[in-house]
Amino acid sequence: MARLLSEDSECISILAITVAPTQPDADLHAGQLWQLLTLDLTSGERQLAESCLVCRQPRDEVSELVGLLFDLLAGRRAKILFEPAEPSFELAVERTQEGGMKVEVWLDSGNAASGFYRWDAAGIRFYTTGESLTSFAAELMQEFSPESP
Repeated sequence: MARLLSEDSECISILAITVAPTQPDADLHAGQLWQLLTLDLTSGERQLAESCLVCRQPRDEVSELVGLLFDLLAGRRAKILFEPAEPSFELAVERTQEGGMKVEVWLDSGNAASGFYRWDAAGIRFYTTGESLTSFAAELMQEFSPESP
């Protein structure tokens, strides 16, 4: 499980991503591979969980996300916005003037569940450190590596 923790120790916020096995999708075009994951959002005593899909082939969205995170950490980007092709969540991370990171995660922001577009979504936002974001990106790489179960 890859976990990103807030810098607030009194009301901890957490984004946790847990991987499930990859599976070819027979209903879609040949050569596509999708992976189920669970997003768990915690803000203090409140929790939300959502099952989501990310594409692994022909385009590896997890590698793209990790690359974006490392670009942000290296200063090549001031902010990132990630929404997978199956738009069941959105992750935005922005460098703050104080040197920290502002994180926003919205579930079903693309309205994959409802089937029509609207602005409403449930999510969390919090501040984190560069060290925590580095650890999260490394955990994502490990969690989603081809050798992982």
